[in-house]
Amino acid sequence: MGKAITAKGIGTPDFVSDLRTIMYTVSSLKDSQFTDELAKNAVERENITGLRSNRIRISKITIQCTQQLHLQLIFYGTDAFEESELASDRYIADVELDMPYYGFQQTVSQWRMDLTDVNIDYEDLDGTKELHVVLKNLSPTTKSAYPTTEVKVDFLCEARA
Repeated sequence: MGKAITAKGIGTPDFVSDLRTIMYTVSSLKDSQFTDELAKNAVERENITGLRSNRIRISKITIQCTQQLHLQLIFYGTDAFEESELASDRYIADVELDMPYYGFQQTVSQWRMDLTDVNIDYEDLDGTKELHVVLKNLSPTTKSAYPTTEVKVDFLCEARA
């Protein structure tokens, strides 16, 4: 016969597991990620480490850049990124970061922009606990290479079961 489950008598019963939201930030590295020169419609692919699990929700994206550019972030589920074989392509979502229109100048040499309520359900399908992100320059202006131009992107993540 099975064992009876009983409460400890005070507070929450010992058999109840509290579900808590765990929020944390994953950031790109300004010195080694998104450092290439990008002409209009050119892309740079990065694997950003720091995920605590392979399933997350991205709820906010913040970008800091020393150039006022119109950029796009494209998210993929594996480090194969945009696979030509449609059955193998693992595209998840994309967002635009239009700093000329929506960004603000924090200092003389830095532009910022926040995207709130993003709500991207992201799953790292290759199990590496990385964000597989493509940065695309949509501006007519070329993004200069590092160290002339620095880009840092922060992702506010929520762990998912």
